[in-house]
Amino acid sequence: MTSNTLHTIHKKLQNQSEDILKQVLGYLDGILESKRGDNRMEHADNDQLTEEQKQALDTMENLTDADFISREELHQRTRERYGF
Repeated sequence: MTSNTLHTIHKKLQNQSEDILKQVLGYLDGILESKRGDNRMEHADNDQLTEEQKQALDTMENLTDADFISREELHQRTRERYGF
């Protein structure tokens, strides 16, 4: 990376919060890890659904909009339960 690019990155991040900087570091770690030659398909094998998860998704396959609550109702329930 050129020093100009590093300077631009530094300038953009210098006044950001600690939370944002941690997110950026996590993002960078993810990019660098994938650049190390890790086989993406090898990781995909670890992300397979269990049989129970597959069955749960299968039962949802033919649901209609009527089977779900409206966003207004969801918001109301969330507000009542969690106070926001």
